[in-house]
Amino acid sequence: MNQLNILEEKAKEIVFRVSDHPQDRYKLRYEFYQKYGDPFIKGNEGLGNSELAFIEWEIKRGTLNPMNDTKPGSAWWREVNSHFLYVATLAQLIKESGELFQGLPVPVNFWLDYINKPNELTWYRAHNSSIISGYDVADSLAFKENIYEQYFMNIVLYRLLYAQSMVEGVSFGILGKIFANPRGSAVSIITDIEAFYPSHYPLSKEDIKYVTHHAHNLMGLIEDIFDKILILSHLDKLYAEAAKWNNSPEVTKFIKNNKPIYPISQSEFSSEHFNEKLTTNKIPIS
Repeated sequence: MNQLNILEEKAKEIVFRVSDHPQDRYKLRYEFYQKYGDPFIKGNEGLGNSELAFIEWEIKRGTLNPMNDTKPGSAWWREVNSHFLYVATLAQLIKESGELFQGLPVPVNFWLDYINKPNELTWYRAHNSSIISGYDVADSLAFKENIYEQYFMNIVLYRLLYAQSMVEGVSFGILGKIFANPRGSAVSIITDIEAFYPSHYPLSKEDIKYVTHHAHNLMGLIEDIFDKILILSHLDKLYAEAAKWNNSPEVTKFIKNNKPIYPISQSEFSSEHFNEKLTTNKIPIS
């Protein structure tokens, strides 16, 4: 076993140890950002603020709970998070070993770039390439979720890519710039808004109205403006650009004709097929 194999096995072991302990998943990332979160603010997680806020929301929602819990978690959400933890942890172990390796996975290289030069751009590329890779790895598990949860996975992804677009130089106005800052508290605030990030798992009937943009109230209107006006009309371009930013061509499989179509592994989904499935479940996407 060579040195890289040893570090890979160590990273897997670290992730396995925390896999059934949501707070330990959080702690693993918190400790990472205590070391590498902000070069200018000691003792502050800095650039990890938005990621940590999102993990806190996942914990609150229960998606990271053990599968044998009285309220089981989600195999899909757990796998995406575990894959994320693995690639980031492996990068940290490689950095701290002082070794150089060729042919590393794309997200690992991006995390090494971030550790060596922490800023908003390197953070987004490390974070988002890891998430895209996690979506690809966990694709088959997504089919264990109901159709509304599957569509919500798409919403989470395109909002994340939209936030990155501001840092990459595409401007969508002041709201986007605020939301895009990984150092800020915007993600913590927005994940506390049920209309954007529901706290129930599985989704409640009220949650489904928001996820499918059928909540006819003030918060539903705000969500419509955020998604439909700022993001949804640009999806093809957004995903094509994200594939370049993150060296992740697989993300283009999750979009077709400007419609999100994740997951894709068990059939050749078209956007029409996805929307048809939602329609047969009573609440169509408009």
